[in-house]
Amino acid sequence: MADERDEDILPPDYYIRPISLRFSNEALERRFAVDLVVRGMFSIRAFLLAGAVLYALFGVLDYHVLPQTVNTIWAIRFGGVIPPLLLIFAATYFPVFIRYGQWFLASAMFIAGFGIIAMVAVAESPGNGLYYAGLIMVVSYCSTLLHIRWVLAAVVAIALVVLYQPVALWINPIPPSMVLSNNFFLGMSTAVGIFASYALELYVRRDYLHTQMLKFEKARSDELLEEAQSASRAKSDFLGVMSHELRTPLNAILGFSEIMQQKMFGPVGSERYAAYVDDIHEAAQHLLNIISDVLDLSKAEVGKLKPVEEEVDVVELLEQSCRLLREQASENGIRLSLEVKGPRPIVHADPRLLKQVAINLLGNAIKFTQSGGSIAVSVRAGPATGCIIQVADTGIGIAEENLEKVLEPFVQVESTFARKYGGTGLGLPLVKRIVELHDGAVKIDSTLGAGTTVTVTLPASRVLRLTEAESGVA
Repeated sequence: MADERDEDILPPDYYIRPISLRFSNEALERRFAVDLVVRGMFSIRAFLLAGAVLYALFGVLDYHVLPQTVNTIWAIRFGGVIPPLLLIFAATYFPVFIRYGQWFLASAMFIAGFGIIAMVAVAESPGNGLYYAGLIMVVSYCSTLLHIRWVLAAVVAIALVVLYQPVALWINPIPPSMVLSNNFFLGMSTAVGIFASYALELYVRRDYLHTQMLKFEKARSDELLEEAQSASRAKSDFLGVMSHELRTPLNAILGFSEIMQQKMFGPVGSERYAAYVDDIHEAAQHLLNIISDVLDLSKAEVGKLKPVEEEVDVVELLEQSCRLLREQASENGIRLSLEVKGPRPIVHADPRLLKQVAINLLGNAIKFTQSGGSIAVSVRAGPATGCIIQVADTGIGIAEENLEKVLEPFVQVESTFARKYGGTGLGLPLVKRIVELHDGAVKIDSTLGAGTTVTVTLPASRVLRLTEAESGVA
């Protein structure tokens, strides 16, 4: 029987049923049935052939013990039993045996046992009282050596014992005391054979199950190792990108400040220095934005980023975000538009985080859209749909296999790609975390070389009210 340890360490659909010894998982049971025959094929063939040879050798005993009926006995032995056994042996070389091997083997056991019963039915004394011992050999041999499932072995063994009764009692009767004695030994040996078959099958199944679980654990360990190595590579790549991203504004700050410190263009009051101050401010602001993204994402990862929620006019927030980045878009030759489809939604959200979502999406779209392209921002809302914000660009697009990766923190789709376009790769992961904090969802649709559409959906429970306003494009 399957002990408690099996059920403790294995998934609930991978335990061994205590009576039938079948696996509760049908797919595993089918694999085992095939594996049992395939792995045991050599021994199955060897014991089938050996069994046929032994069956034939007992013909010598027939000659000496049953001289009067030896011809009939040999007809049964050599004509009725051994040819079917050899045919079953031959069947092991055909694919059909893989699928129906258990039935072939059970048939071999039944044919051999029924042949003994037929011999008892025609044998003269003392053979009619002694040849029952052949059944003991058949049951013991087949139950333990032929890889027959214990249920089939038990059914065949019991059937043979039952079929022996009318022969011993009426067809070729023997004394009642001998019937009792023969049945006692036959019954005990059959019970031992069935128990041995059960114990052997249980051992084989446990061994198979543990082997499968070891394979499963190894595959799982390999997968976890690959994930760990992938995470390590991703973080190494991320550190490389971050180093580049941080060095660029820091070099600008240091370079321009050194020029001012050394007064290379005369006193600090010169107008030329004013432009450097603007450059320093811009570089410092860029540096601050990078650090803010890193900190916010880190907080979100550990559950410490807490939204400070209030009423937010989504259209007004998007208009502000577009104004902030419109100049950058224009400098890159990109047309930026905002379309309000229907009433203006007022939502319950953190305005700073929601604005960060909009700016990150717009910044990404600008970064990956070539000159002459366009970015279309739209917003619509309804009682059933919630608030839906879309940012669609005509940029380079994202390959389908990378759509999930771009939402993972510290993962760059390609390091060289990131170097070409810049950025830390934290924008979209941060967007995803912020939107999830607001019970929303982020969806990315993209075609490589055609553009990307990012859809942010806030649930209807976040929409406080809809302010009637004319639809329009800005």
